[in-house]
Amino acid sequence: MKLSPFAVQVLILLLALVSSVLVAGVAGVLSYVAGTGIAASVLYGGGAFILWMTLSVTVLMALGLLGGVGNSGS
Repeated sequence: MKLSPFAVQVLILLLALVSSVLVAGVAGVLSYVAGTGIAASVLYGGGAFILWMTLSVTVLMALGLLGGVGNSGS
């Protein structure tokens, strides 16, 4: 079964999203264990999510994996 280039891009973006949620969760838990409050830990995790998602999308676009629909690296 061959996926369309758009479907591949959506799957790659979902992988970036899941990895960002994982990084955010770990960052929030580590922040909480370090002694910050719950609200500060949530903000810390949110910042980690934004940073990791931005970095992931930037790298994927630089590699040509998230370009236009016809530009999926194939």
